[in-house]
Amino acid sequence: MRAEKIIVSRTDHIGDVVLTFPMLGLIKRHLPDSRILFLGRSYTEAVVEACEHVDEFLDWDDVERDGKKEKVEFLGDQAADAIIHVYPEPAIASAAWKARIPSRIGTSHRLYHLWTCNRRVGFTRRGSELHEAQLNARLLEPLGIESIPSLAEIPELYGLTRLARPTAEVASLLSARALNVVIHPKTAGNAKAWSLVNYARLIDSLPGDRCQFFVTGVDSDRASIEAGLPIERANVTSLVGRTSLTDLLGFISLADAMVCASTGPLHVAAALGKCAIGIYQPRGIGRPGRYGPVGRNTHALVYDPNCDKCVGNQECDCLQDIPVSAIREVLEDLADAKVRGQRVP
Repeated sequence: MRAEKIIVSRTDHIGDVVLTFPMLGLIKRHLPDSRILFLGRSYTEAVVEACEHVDEFLDWDDVERDGKKEKVEFLGDQAADAIIHVYPEPAIASAAWKARIPSRIGTSHRLYHLWTCNRRVGFTRRGSELHEAQLNARLLEPLGIESIPSLAEIPELYGLTRLARPTAEVASLLSARALNVVIHPKTAGNAKAWSLVNYARLIDSLPGDRCQFFVTGVDSDRASIEAGLPIERANVTSLVGRTSLTDLLGFISLADAMVCASTGPLHVAAALGKCAIGIYQPRGIGRPGRYGPVGRNTHALVYDPNCDKCVGNQECDCLQDIPVSAIREVLEDLADAKVRGQRVP
């Protein structure tokens, strides 16, 4: 099938968007002359623009409030050969159908895909043992791309290379000798978060000459984060609400490690080859096997892989029991390597 211009639709969160990049890398590897148009939300534009596989960003927020006719015209004006519904949205699927995009690719188990998609792939994400980045690749079968990358192959497919450097003021905060660790304690409700008490204990457990901590987050979380963490310490700097997404991406690229739950910054750090330490519950949709960080030096920590409540899909806070020592040991090893002048992943 012809696929010179492909719209990839993923209108959800930053972490999910990053886990779509390996799929784009596969498209470029097998169809090097293709153009990829990424349809996403405006708040993800900075991270999408940083991916070398994307030729153009299309902002769904610009047209979502428009009428059906305008949505159809918007997609029709792109003159795409194919659209891949990675994150299925009925309004986008309907508009693509009415815009007569030649190849409309989606999963077969969505009822509205029966008439809006003419290339349906028979798989479901629920209960799959594959990682999200691998599941996305299943949607490439109609393009003749049938191989599923291994987890070891995924780091080479992200293509997160077009990052802008952070401002000189922000970059100057980084230490040349101590380990630079980014902590992103909040999750906007998208995943269970480790408590601020635990993050404070982690900070207190590592001396300032060994680790410099940088706390990030959105401005609406600033008061609670800064009240709960020892930001008065010399080796702690709060960047909460003080950086744009573009600056945050650049800062992560210069730091050494990231500690947080399953959030966008964790997957950005993994894609950039940083030490990415994720805090997870063992079961459910956000489990490590489905949404764990994938990179050269990643860790997905759980307290009890066989937690009875998690196995039974009950409300559970077992991730609060993940010991500070499990994270401290990883950071101490990295700090030792940096002191010795060795390359920190």
